[in-house]
Amino acid sequence: MSVSHFMSNNHRILSVTEEELSRIVLDIHDGPVQYLFASLSLLTQIQSQLEACEEPTAADELLPAVKKTSHMVEEALHEIRSFLGAFRPPEFHTRPLAAIIEGLALQHEDWTGQVVNLEVGDMPEDVTTHSKIALYRILQEALSNAYRHAGVDQIDVKVWGRDSMIWLQVDDDGQGFTPPPLHGPQATEREEHIGLRGMRDRVNLLGGRFHLYSRPGKGTHIMVKIPAQV
Repeated sequence: MSVSHFMSNNHRILSVTEEELSRIVLDIHDGPVQYLFASLSLLTQIQSQLEACEEPTAADELLPAVKKTSHMVEEALHEIRSFLGAFRPPEFHTRPLAAIIEGLALQHEDWTGQVVNLEVGDMPEDVTTHSKIALYRILQEALSNAYRHAGVDQIDVKVWGRDSMIWLQVDDDGQGFTPPPLHGPQATEREEHIGLRGMRDRVNLLGGRFHLYSRPGKGTHIMVKIPAQV
């Protein structure tokens, strides 16, 4: 198989993956979210009827459960909408990579309260859509992992271009962990490592390099290098 044919297949895989993700987001919005909104509306009506009930004993028994259920549905809607917002792709075709990265960092700060110390260096003038998507998704996963597991208030992110390559570095001084093997015959296939495998696979599809270093109590360091033009 020629190199050009191999890269063409990889581009097709990346495009299908992003299209599938967009379809899943749309399906969630048009399906479960709409059912939850309808359920919340019905619960609100029931709550109003109970509050106006002339039999206070029955209302007193049912109203707390209805209020609790309404709150749970509201929380579920909030979480789903946050998820949809996180995975709704930006305008990869028209926006420069620096703006996409800056927007993601600001979004993460707004949603989590963590500070992202972002440093953007010189960037190639022309970065292909596939490279933008890969870097966006990798950084998105890295920030999410740091928020959920590192136990830190801030994360350091650097992105820059050099010799037709783009580098992304993500560091935190958090609690760290023992990484699973991600390369070679012993590479993990466990479900809980799907995020790490996803970062690795995106880099591999573009012919880049992915490095993860972490130790318990020593924080986590991620380094990504991919071509700007693929």
